[in-house]
Amino acid sequence: MKKKFILFLAFASFSILHAQTSEEKIAAKACECLQKSSNITNDVFRDCLTGNMGEVILTDKDPKVRESINTVEGIQTIILRTTEIITKKCPSLVPALIENKEDIFYGKSKNKSAQNFYKIGQDFMDQKNFKSAIESFQLALKEDPKFVLALDDMGVSYRQLDDYDNAIKYYKKSLEIYPEGNFALMNIGVAYTFKSDYKTAISYYQKLIEYHPNNAEGYFGAGKNYFMMKDDEKALDNIFMAHRIYTNEKSEYVKDSEQFIGAIYQRMKSEKKEDLFKKIAEKNNINID
Repeated sequence: MKKKFILFLAFASFSILHAQTSEEKIAAKACECLQKSSNITNDVFRDCLTGNMGEVILTDKDPKVRESINTVEGIQTIILRTTEIITKKCPSLVPALIENKEDIFYGKSKNKSAQNFYKIGQDFMDQKNFKSAIESFQLALKEDPKFVLALDDMGVSYRQLDDYDNAIKYYKKSLEIYPEGNFALMNIGVAYTFKSDYKTAISYYQKLIEYHPNNAEGYFGAGKNYFMMKDDEKALDNIFMAHRIYTNEKSEYVKDSEQFIGAIYQRMKSEKKEDLFKKIAEKNNINID
């Protein structure tokens, strides 16, 4: 970690507050609701999640929490945080639709020739011979045009060659087949970031968050692009979410989120926005000592 951020981290240590939050209360009620259903579909899951949300939020003692339900962004944040808690509190009651789709769309091609060409392409990628990898993936896609892994790796290969337009082209083809694909959503966001199209990058990271609320990369990517747009408040909101997930998972990437929080803090401090920084931290249940 860079030296300038060590000073900041010495000033601020982050820890999740132990008091039960509104999201935790909603999650507890949602788990009780889900236990009563014999067939948990995505619709049932959504209804159980949102059924008691209004009551819990509006009866919260904190006026800031009560105000959060007055905006679309506030409601979305509550839903995302609550979903994260539900998947840990009662994971067996969470619909497995997305996981099943991953098994299907991120699996091998049923076409043997396509699969063979794909493996050759992967070997070329390992050798960093991305032009040859592209040729092999093209042959794979000729045999199986809906081979998601080949489309994704085509995007990766073009991105490694700094051909962001073609990378985006193939990520979009992948998403046409598998809209929830976390790999394509994450990497198309990266490609748009390299093109300095931060708004479009954020739109894809928001889709990644919507489909995969427990994936820290969606929040981290969105936060990075908001930072580039100098929207420090939204940047910090998203980076704090990523930091919480990394911390809970004991991920090595927690160092990256800490470093980014440090960068945001330094800029907000230079703009005399330290109180706003602390307010956002408090809203995200992050305690700054």
